[in-house]
Amino acid sequence: MKTLAEMIEIIRAENPNGLRIGDEENGYTNLNAEDYETQIAQWAQGRLNKEIKLVEAEAVAQAKLDAVDKLIALGIDPKALGLGTN
Repeated sequence: MKTLAEMIEIIRAENPNGLRIGDEENGYTNLNAEDYETQIAQWAQGRLNKEIKLVEAEAVAQAKLDAVDKLIALGIDPKALGLGTN
């Protein structure tokens, strides 16, 4: 998993010419350096949060599979305990 600093660098590379706000109807305004850095940091943290949730969900799913495997190895039917293999 990436660090916050690594994620910030990735997002900076994706937006090398800065960021702008607005729309086509009212026009666009470029963000100043401080607002640019703040927005990039927020996006980076958001991406990291999504990665963390995904890793945690995968770990929980793997732990459940491992538990079922251990029960089977002990000769216990997981379905008899209300545990499925799904």
